[in-house]
Amino acid sequence: MTTLRITFAPTTIGFEVDDQAGAIPVGPQSLAADLRHDPPQPEELTNAIGLVLDHMEDVEREVPAAMFAERVEVCGHGVDVIVAVEVGGTAELPFALHRDAAEDVFRTLVTEPARDRALNPGLPADEVHPVLGTACALVGVLRFLRPDEVWVVPA
Repeated sequence: MTTLRITFAPTTIGFEVDDQAGAIPVGPQSLAADLRHDPPQPEELTNAIGLVLDHMEDVEREVPAAMFAERVEVCGHGVDVIVAVEVGGTAELPFALHRDAAEDVFRTLVTEPARDRALNPGLPADEVHPVLGTACALVGVLRFLRPDEVWVVPA
């Protein structure tokens, strides 16, 4: 089975499959820094996700096996927080996160002001704003790759 491992770092996202590897120069922290309104404005979200999508074309060219992986694993900066919001608390990893569930968490988080977002079970206080960047990054990657699910694994 071919496994694509996607690692979220603060300002990059790495992709590894077989003997191919690459990274894009955007990550959860850099995306969150560009979300200046509370809650983020639609155009901020469109730009954040669009930036990820634009760079995913580089991944397709530089790491072509990524497009054909049978399993997708995701780890790193804030991904476990997305899972915690999805389940309403700490989840044991590995965790199968369906693409639709990731989209639902994204919509929930980005439409709430910070004071309401902070009330989400499973969302640590220090992640109330950074999780927005992680959500945009994850949704952008998933919209490009279109897997039914990803496995969130320990880093």
